[in-house]
Amino acid sequence: MSATTTFTTAPAQKPHHFHPQPEYHLKAPKGWMNDPCAPAFDPTTGTYHIFYQWNPRSCEWGNICWGHATSHDGLRWKHSTTNPALQPSEPYDKDGIWTGCLWPTGPKGEKDQLTVIYSSITSLSIHWTREHIRGSEGVSLATSTDNGKTWRKSGLNPVIKNEPEGLRVTGFRDPFLGTWPALDEIRGEKSLYGILSGGIADTTPTVFIYAVSPADLTEWKYLGPLVDLVPRLRVPGPWTGDFGINWECANYMTLRSDTEKRDFLLMGTEGGFKSENKERDPDNLFAWCLWFAGSLEQTAEGPRLRHDFDGILDHGTLYAPNSYEHPVTKKRIAFGWIKEEELTLARRESKGWTGYLSLPRELFLYSTRNVVRGLKSSLDEIRSIKVIPDGEGVNTIHTLGIRPLDDMRLLRPSRPDEWSTVGSSNTSGILKHRTRSTSWELEALINAHAQRIGFHICHNADTSLRTSIFFDTQEEKIVVDRSASNHEPDIRKDTLSGAFTLFYSREQGRETLEAFRLRVFRDGDTLEVFANDRFALSTTVCVDETCGGISWFVEGGGDAEGVFEMIRLWDGLGQEDGRDLGEY
Repeated sequence: MSATTTFTTAPAQKPHHFHPQPEYHLKAPKGWMNDPCAPAFDPTTGTYHIFYQWNPRSCEWGNICWGHATSHDGLRWKHSTTNPALQPSEPYDKDGIWTGCLWPTGPKGEKDQLTVIYSSITSLSIHWTREHIRGSEGVSLATSTDNGKTWRKSGLNPVIKNEPEGLRVTGFRDPFLGTWPALDEIRGEKSLYGILSGGIADTTPTVFIYAVSPADLTEWKYLGPLVDLVPRLRVPGPWTGDFGINWECANYMTLRSDTEKRDFLLMGTEGGFKSENKERDPDNLFAWCLWFAGSLEQTAEGPRLRHDFDGILDHGTLYAPNSYEHPVTKKRIAFGWIKEEELTLARRESKGWTGYLSLPRELFLYSTRNVVRGLKSSLDEIRSIKVIPDGEGVNTIHTLGIRPLDDMRLLRPSRPDEWSTVGSSNTSGILKHRTRSTSWELEALINAHAQRIGFHICHNADTSLRTSIFFDTQEEKIVVDRSASNHEPDIRKDTLSGAFTLFYSREQGRETLEAFRLRVFRDGDTLEVFANDRFALSTTVCVDETCGGISWFVEGGGDAEGVFEMIRLWDGLGQEDGRDLGEY
C-alpha cells in the first residue's frame, strides 16, 4: 500500500509553518483525537451531534474520554465544551470511555431526550493478540435531558457486563444501534438491533448482534454472531483487503441505488496482512478499513449476513468508520478518523493536537449498466464489484458508492476559478502560483487517454517541493505521492495508492469509456481524494507555508488534445469572501 521513507525522532523546528488550522475538519481543542463516536442529527432542535475519543492530556493515546461538538449544518462544528462530555468516573468505566453511538430518545423511549451508548472499559490489557479478559469491555448508557449539554450515566450500567457465555472472544466493543428493516423481515418481528465488534478466537472475526426494544434500551437480547468467516479471509490484492482476526467499529446498513438495495457492513480490521506474505511478521500486519456486501438469512443459530463481495472503504489512513442515517434526507452519512502517524510525538506535542475527523461522506449503492470491462482488468478480476450479466456481453455492476456529502457545496466561495480544454500528451501547466488559503476544493473532468494524469499541489516555484495526485491508467491505481512534500526529517512521507479503474460500456454496438472525475479537498494538513463516486483516499500532507502552487500534468499516451475537459478550484473553502467563518 505504501513505500517507507526515512523517519527520525528529531523535534520539530518550525511546527507552525507546517500545521495550519483546519477550516472544516473537526479536531480536538488540544491533545489526541481518534474514533468518531455517536454521529447523529436531532430533528427536534435541528442540531447535528458528533463525539470522538479524546485524550486532552497528551498527543498520544491514553486517558480516553469523549469530546463533543455540535453543528447547525453538519459541516462546521462548535465544541459544546472544552472539557470532556463523558469521562471515566465509575468502576465499570474506570479505564476508558470508548467508541459508541447515539439514539434520539431516553432509555425508556422518552421524547426530548438523547441517549449515548458506549464501551465502558475496566482493563487496558485489551488486544487481539492477548487472551481476552472477561468483562473488560462492557456496554453502558448516558442520557441528556438538555439537548446534549450535560450527560447522566445510567444507574443500571453496565447494561451488558460480559461477552456471550461459552465464547472466547478477541474483542467485544464499539456498540452500534439502529433499525434494520431487512433483518425485521427475515426474523418476522420488529426491533432495534445493536452490534458489538470483535471476533471469536481461532474461529472468525465477527459482530455480535442483539435485539433491543426501543421502549427499554437497557435490555439487550443476544441473537448470535452475525458473520462467520475464515480468519484472515482473502489475502489482500489490489481491490480488497484482509478481514483479519478482530473487528472494530462495525456498522450495518441497507444501501440503495435508484432501483435496487443491498445490505452492507463496514468495519476496521485488526490482524490482517498487507501483502501476500503470510509469515507472522509484525511488520506485515495492517489495520484495514473495509466493507462487505452480503445476504441476510435466518438460521437455526440466529441471523447471519453471508459474504457476497467486498472492498476497501478508504485507501489512505482513515480508520474507525462511524455512520448514521439522516432522519430527514435518509442519506447514510459516514465519518472516519484521519490518523497522523506520519508525525513524531515531539512534533504532535509542539503543534498541540493530533488527529482529525473526515469530512462527511455519503454512502450508497453504486450501480451502473451496460458495462463490458475495465481499462486493463476484466470484470471478474475486480473483486470489489458484483457483476450481474444482462446478456449479449453487457453487465450491471454494483459496488459501495462513496462521495463527499452534497452539502459540502455550501462551503464553496460563490465563484470558482475555471479552466477548460487544457492538456495534451507529456505536457504540464500552472493553474495557481499560490492559493490564497490552505482550504480548497479542486474538481476535474478528465479524458483518461494518457498513462499518468493528475496534479502537483502545494508546490513551490520550481516544483521541487510538491505533492502529486494522479491516476496511473496502466497500473489502474490512484496515487498520492508525498515523497517531495517537505524536507523535514521528522515527518514520514509515504506514497499512498489505491486500486481504481474506469469502465467501458456498450450501447447500440459502440463501446465508450467513462470520464475520470476527480475531487480533491485540502484543509490545513488534511487531504481527501475522491473519484467517480466509488473511490476515497484520506491522508495528511505537511507543507511549508511558501508552498501553495497547483499545476496539472500529463505523462505518456497518444496525441489527444483537451485531456482536462474541465477544472474548477474553490479557494477558501469554509470561508466567505476570504473571511474565516470559524466555529459558531
